[in-house]
Amino acid sequence: MRTAHESSRGGPARRRTNEPARSRDGVDLTLIREMLALTPAERLQRLQSSANMVLSLRNARRES
Repeated sequence: MRTAHESSRGGPARRRTNEPARSRDGVDLTLIREMLALTPAERLQRLQSSANMVLSLRNARRES
C-alpha cells in the first residue's frame, strides 16, 4: 500500500507549495488530492478494502 507521500506511479508525490492543505471552508484537501492521484481501479480497490474491514468489524461484534 502506498503512503500519502507516494504517487500512483510509485514515486514521490509532488505537492505544489502554493496549494493550501485546507480550503477556505476548512476542508482538508490532502485526502481529496490523494484519491485523485489514484487510478479508478485503485480507488475501487481501496473502497473494497474499506468495505471488507467494516464487514469484519460487524462480524467480530456479533461473535462477542
